[in-house]
Amino acid sequence: MPLHFVIGRSGSGKTEHVLRSVRDELRSQADGAPIIWIVPEQATFQAEHALIREDGIAGILRAQVLSFRRLAYRVMQEAGGTALTAINEEGKKMLLYKILQRRKSDLPLFAGAAEQFGFIEKLNDLFDEMKRYRVESSEVEEHLAFLDAHMTGQPLLSAKLRDISSILHEFESELAGRYLDGEDVLARLSEGVAASEYVKSADIWIDGFHGFTPQEYAVLASLILHAPNVSVTLCLDKAYALGEVPHELNLFHPTATTMLKLLEMADTLGVDIGSITHLDSKEAPLPRYTASPKLAHLERHFERKVPYREQEVNVKSKESHASDHDTKREVTVQAAVHRRAEVEAVAGEMLRRVRNEQVRWRDMAVMVRNIAHYGELIDTVFTEAGIPYFTDQKKSVLHHPFVEMTRAVLDIIIGNWKYDAVFRFVKTDFLLSKDGSITREHFDKLENYVLACGIEGGKWTSKRPWPAMPELSLDPDHADGAAEGTTEEAEAVERPRHAPEWVEQCRSIIADPIAELARAMKASSNVRGMCEAMYAFWMELGVPHKLERMSQDALLDGEVQLSREHRQIWGALLDILDQMVEMVGEEKMSIELFGGMLDTGFESIKMALVPPALDQVLIASMDRTRPGQIKHLYMLGVNDGVIPARPIEDGVLTEHERDTLQQIGMELAPGVRRKLLDERFLIYQSFATPSDSLWISYALADEEGKTLLPSEVVRHVRGMFPRVQERLVMAEPNEFMNEEEQSEFAVYPESALKHLIVQLRQWRQGRPMANIWWDVYRWFAAQPAWHDRLKVLMGSLLYRNQAETLTPTTSRHLYGTALRTSVSRMERFVACPFSHFASHGLKLKERRVYRLEAPDIGQLFHAALSRFAIDLQSSNRTWAALSADECRAEADRIVDMLAPKLQGEILLSSKRYEHISLKLKRIVGRAASVLGEHARRGQFEPIGLEMDFGPDKPLPPLRFTLSNGCTMEIIGRIDRVDKADSDRGVLLRIIDYKSSSTDLKLQEVYYGLSLQMLTYLDVLITYAELWLGSSALPAGTLYFHVHNPLLQAANGMSVEQAYEQMMKKYKMRGLVLADREVVSLMDEPLEKGYSDILPIAVKADGSFYSNASVATTEQWDMLRGTARHVIQDIGTRITDGDVRIDPYRLGTKKACDFCSYKPVCQFDELTEGNDYHVLPRMTKDEVWMKMEGGTAVDGSERES
Repeated sequence: MPLHFVIGRSGSGKTEHVLRSVRDELRSQADGAPIIWIVPEQATFQAEHALIREDGIAGILRAQVLSFRRLAYRVMQEAGGTALTAINEEGKKMLLYKILQRRKSDLPLFAGAAEQFGFIEKLNDLFDEMKRYRVESSEVEEHLAFLDAHMTGQPLLSAKLRDISSILHEFESELAGRYLDGEDVLARLSEGVAASEYVKSADIWIDGFHGFTPQEYAVLASLILHAPNVSVTLCLDKAYALGEVPHELNLFHPTATTMLKLLEMADTLGVDIGSITHLDSKEAPLPRYTASPKLAHLERHFERKVPYREQEVNVKSKESHASDHDTKREVTVQAAVHRRAEVEAVAGEMLRRVRNEQVRWRDMAVMVRNIAHYGELIDTVFTEAGIPYFTDQKKSVLHHPFVEMTRAVLDIIIGNWKYDAVFRFVKTDFLLSKDGSITREHFDKLENYVLACGIEGGKWTSKRPWPAMPELSLDPDHADGAAEGTTEEAEAVERPRHAPEWVEQCRSIIADPIAELARAMKASSNVRGMCEAMYAFWMELGVPHKLERMSQDALLDGEVQLSREHRQIWGALLDILDQMVEMVGEEKMSIELFGGMLDTGFESIKMALVPPALDQVLIASMDRTRPGQIKHLYMLGVNDGVIPARPIEDGVLTEHERDTLQQIGMELAPGVRRKLLDERFLIYQSFATPSDSLWISYALADEEGKTLLPSEVVRHVRGMFPRVQERLVMAEPNEFMNEEEQSEFAVYPESALKHLIVQLRQWRQGRPMANIWWDVYRWFAAQPAWHDRLKVLMGSLLYRNQAETLTPTTSRHLYGTALRTSVSRMERFVACPFSHFASHGLKLKERRVYRLEAPDIGQLFHAALSRFAIDLQSSNRTWAALSADECRAEADRIVDMLAPKLQGEILLSSKRYEHISLKLKRIVGRAASVLGEHARRGQFEPIGLEMDFGPDKPLPPLRFTLSNGCTMEIIGRIDRVDKADSDRGVLLRIIDYKSSSTDLKLQEVYYGLSLQMLTYLDVLITYAELWLGSSALPAGTLYFHVHNPLLQAANGMSVEQAYEQMMKKYKMRGLVLADREVVSLMDEPLEKGYSDILPIAVKADGSFYSNASVATTEQWDMLRGTARHVIQDIGTRITDGDVRIDPYRLGTKKACDFCSYKPVCQFDELTEGNDYHVLPRMTKDEVWMKMEGGTAVDGSERES
């Protein structure tokens, strides 16, 4: 029973020694005593492959490659122990979740942590660690007692240990005698070796380990005691004797410590130390590096950082240093501008080696410390480059549609049919019908309907039919837009009361199976019944068949790994259900707890995939993967803080708490300090992996452009190889590179085409372009498979983000020859012709959502105040006669009347909206009270409310004959028209209610951005004789801001002062006729100074201050004329097909600020042809001068 050691530095041939020994045994006696080769779990595939590919071996039945865990199951089959039910990682985490939920009241510290993402996994990791280090709950309790008695300054650690002990004790009780944990199998192995004839007759090789856990040491002790021969390989520079202590900074400290522990174990057990085979040779290069003197030097002198000198090249190598540097590139250091450039450079170098050096893909590997930084980039770039690769990483399944569908359906049941959960479920596509009768388009339309109608909760399962899409009946533009378009009248169609049939069909497809699942789960007497209900639900949806189809589709697309994922996921989720039935099958459980346990199980599933082929590049993690025989290694991301990694305290216990537990005798895994020291050994192992070349690269910036620094390892390597020049890897070729350097960007077609287009774009701008890119262009032009891509991308060189003018035929088809339109549509066109085209030509609309937004509130204010005035008029009352209490009462009544008509009764849909409704009533009541005060101060009375103008309306439309032969009619609705009689005749003013502060700015009128009030006034004045029986004069256009103002005072204020300040907050804005008599008719108390209700200020002599918003009769005529001129010009441009992407900018205001169509037009100032249409700012006087001079409304400048 001797214990043998095989030691040597990395690359000395330890694994090859094991292979040679095993092969020799197999050749000499194919059916002799068993040979067991134990390797780490992740290295079993490479070891088996290495063993079977040797020629001349009749069979390998005698030899088995096993991990400790696989050996445990092999021994348990022989010696007993397989009767217990195996519980996997998912089952353990679900069990922990159940314990945490049920013991919340007993866990003062961990009670709230159960719902935190990742906490269950951390707790499970801690318990696994405790098992590996043979720490049981009783030992935790002993340490807790000691801590409480002798170290009272650790209250947090005591609280943690108390909760840990409580949870661990129950966890152990649940497992005891019923389940076999993955960590328990090693304990079973150490106990079962004595009864295993298989092990007791076997020669055992243990290879590829740097250290062992206490559990594994216990297994080794049993193996050493009972097996005929046990041989252990260790990566060491020398043999250690019992009693020696390696320095903690020694590079080989991890493996030296392992050897000493094994020697102590053998001594304790009374086992002899057999042979110690040292494979190292100080003179000749190690076997791995015979083709690479530099890598031999790197491995040999890594710890002492000895610089490489030419004379150190082995005499067998006739190549000079320069030749070695130029052609073989044994050690290279690259600094890339960012991570993508780093990966692209590696892809190009791999392709070069495959083409020029006939290197196989399997001879190359990429190694990273943090695969999260590079995984997606490698997927993208290597796929584009056509490089076959396999990423050695267990993959989470949370992203999989099957898992997402199951999680979503539980969220639907638990959360009572929330919108997000329902459409997460729908978008997994498990509901699509085989015959194509229900498609994704149907569900997309259903989503729009659900959002617009606010469908949630019991509405999904109600027997009542769903309502038709709610109409925005309070939309102020509804009347304007109702008749827009051509003069042909649409036939009146009665609006349906209920949703269309396809909506109900989609509803049934979604709701029926989920409702049945919910009923079955609620009726279940235990967890077994709930799991059966979930399985039946999956089968009803045809999940197995759909997963099989998804797998086949992925295989046809060449996605072998994805195809395997689809095949494996069904079994993985069935295992979760099986684990739940095994653990808690007969228990009664709430759906919430059931869902939480399932979710915990899903989070813990990590799918391990087998490489789909042998000849492919391995993407490896430094701390996990054993790459095997690799010739060329590419180490990416050698940045500061990444390599060496800075261990993070991310577990249940902090580093300080671990140190404290170590002091009182609880042994756990090495802490942060030891891990940091052991990083050097990990780096050494990685650098020593390749036999021919090592490529080291780091990024200078991350994805956000933040600076990244090189690792100290880069300086280390540069110090060892002073003549190795660090190369800067650019993201794109530039004119300062020679043609050979630029050719590195054209190694594979996708990269070459991408860079070709950039080069051609720069060439068009006058920059030089290397001849290599003309060769690349000619290559693509000669390849039929690339013609379409090349044509599209070449077209992008001439692309300007601009819409072409519509042809007359298209324009007439969209708008007709008789245009009927509203003023707001005219204003939209001036803001940006493309925005007008999108909304009124293409008729694109934003998706409606069932929520109350600012425009909805504005609509309510408009409708409420208009109804207020109409009701007053019909009852022969006036604003002036109403008290504040009457205004509030009337506001309550009117808002209650209008609420059911707004957004599908949204104000009645919840308590929250009912509260909002109360606030809106107060705002309307206060606004009505202020309007009553306005009425008491003046003589103007409302004579028109919600007055429509247009064909067959109380007032005719404004009609225009356009220069291109088309005609145009302006239609609309005027909120409120007031009238007063004066010595000058009938005076008319317009008041418009606004939910935001608005003013009439003359420059915006001039440019056509604010035409509505002037056009409405023009209609009233133009047709005054028709509806009033006499001519009329414009008295003003005013905006009334409906809001709830905040009153402020440093030292408080009286009621009178508060009232006065409130009136000022409600001061109307706009433009008033510059006539003292007219002003008196609006604000009789005003004699001089600033008006509280009008935008004017009067001097003592009766004239107006310069900042007063007033205009003379002549100026009003000019305004009306300008508005007509602008409208006529707009109509001509619309019917001529102007759809340019031409947004305005006026000062800080831009058309794009609140435009819904930016995703459609893709306007970007950085794109050629996309400039704002800059409108020069003008003072009032400058505007009047331009109007007086008849200047054309064309004062714009083009922004350069």
